Amino acid sequence: MVWLALTIAVLLVIASSIFVTLRGLQAFRAFRALGRNVGAALDRVSSASGEIERHLELASESGTRLEASLARLRASRARLNVLTSAIDDVSASFGRITSVYPRK
Repeated sequence: MVWLALTIAVLLVIASSIFVTLRGLQAFRAFRALGRNVGAALDRVSSASGEIERHLELASESGTRLEASLARLRASRARLNVLTSAIDDVSASFGRITSVYPRK
């Protein structure tokens, strides 16, 4: 009976050692996979932040070009206002002359 108990105890120790070893190996593999996934995710985040930075620089450059275009537009609008005012003055003067000019 003692030998049977000793055999069962040895088998249980061996089985539990195998079980713990397999679980440890599984945990180690999961930990390595987690490290790879975290590394890949960090690379994606780094690449995305670099791309965002590039887009912000392009937006800043577009803003400066837009400001220059708006300045040119304001100058053109001022010139247009002056020319429109001159045309209105000429039209008014011409209207006064034609109102006095006799018609047939």
